[in-house]
Amino acid sequence: MSMNSIIEKLEKIYQLNDSLLTLSKDKTERLKANDIEAFNDLLMKERKHVQAIEQIEAKREQETKAWFELNAPHIEEQTMTSLIEQVDDQEQKRELEDLFEKLVFVLADLKQQEQLNRDLTQQSLQFVELTLDMLRPNHQKDLNYQKPKAQDSKRSGQSVFDSKA
Repeated sequence: MSMNSIIEKLEKIYQLNDSLLTLSKDKTERLKANDIEAFNDLLMKERKHVQAIEQIEAKREQETKAWFELNAPHIEEQTMTSLIEQVDDQEQKRELEDLFEKLVFVLADLKQQEQLNRDLTQQSLQFVELTLDMLRPNHQKDLNYQKPKAQDSKRSGQSVFDSKA
């Protein structure tokens, strides 16, 4: 496999992840605005992005494995770092390094943004749960009148005054 093909796959993966980051930021705004319909649309777009990334990543892994088998079969750990180390062409090496660095940064940003979305979603759920708890009557307190308990019925058999005549 050619290095150019691997670089192209990495570029596509980077672009899709960058687009995914934009979608994630939009999700944050939709959560803040409580726009559930738009949020659901963003989730659908996000799923399509993730599927595309998975497909391209699988192809990139195959091409990288084939490149290692052809050019560096002695390397056991077939990672991007070891790939960059093995490339002889300085231009391709620089291009791989730049793409790899940009991809690492966009993935870190995406992870942070998704954590924010997760926290916002959790807070929204807690708010809904609190609101529902406030609207529901408390089952532990019975608001209706009840008959006196067993102790009270024992007393009713006794006189108020204990006196002997």
